[in-house]
Amino acid sequence: MNYIKQINAFYDRLETNSLSTSAIALWHALMHINNKAGWQREFSVAVSVLCVKTGLSERTISNARNELKQKKFIDFKSRKGNKSAVYILEDLSETIARNLSYKSTDKENLQEINADNSSDKNIVSAINADSVSDNISYNVSDSVSDNLSALNKLNETKQNETNIAAANRQANNRQANFFNQYMLCFNGQPNPIQIEEINSFIDNDGLSEEVICLAFKKAAEAGAKYPYARAILNSWAQKGIKTITDAQKEQEERLKKQTNNKKRVEPVPDWLNSSEQQSQEQKIDEKKKRELEERLKKYRKEA
Repeated sequence: MNYIKQINAFYDRLETNSLSTSAIALWHALMHINNKAGWQREFSVAVSVLCVKTGLSERTISNARNELKQKKFIDFKSRKGNKSAVYILEDLSETIARNLSYKSTDKENLQEINADNSSDKNIVSAINADSVSDNISYNVSDSVSDNLSALNKLNETKQNETNIAAANRQANNRQANFFNQYMLCFNGQPNPIQIEEINSFIDNDGLSEEVICLAFKKAAEAGAKYPYARAILNSWAQKGIKTITDAQKEQEERLKKQTNNKKRVEPVPDWLNSSEQQSQEQKIDEKKKRELEERLKKYRKEA
């Protein structure tokens, strides 16, 4: 299996076969585990491990696992006793390619049927040409009008479906981007609560996907986990930082302030200089006084 192809095929399939957030998190966790195992056809993993990697409870994992099986994303076999279940990941890229092949064949067959029908219509038209000659203008006008109306409705429906598919694809690609970056930086999958938080930063605060990924990188460089990245994102959202350019400007300004603070020299107040000078003068006067006293003592002894 190819990791990137599987992820792309997974999100393509979500456009027509949606999954719950828990099921999405579980699928990513199973992909991550099978990747480490070297892409085995069948592999086993304990529910406790899946709980840690997804942040889900055992009951939620059981429901998500059944959902993935029903919609043919995975298959699994439960085993007796304390043995872990055996999982099989469906090759989604092959499934999509096979479906496209079927659609192409169906399209060719439909074209052949349409060609045969067109031929039959031409024959009938030739036979009945004399009988319909008086009404042909009216019928053609009616037919063209009806066909144009139906064509317009079909175009509107296709346009709506295209817009919906594009919106779904954009949302799924966005989730795939920060999913992958999260895995690289924190060596695990985001749980459903974290996914909702990240989507909120994007949808409500207007932060770009690149900014989200940059916060993950900064947290990883600091040796920290997701909460550190969340604190960075909260700070950026409050400051109105939404793009990579905004984040770079903010970092440059902060470094500039730090440099200026290091170079700043505090002036010495005048009163400190004057007090030091007075102290030195006082020491000199005391020294002279002691010398005079010693001389007087010496003169008195000689006298």
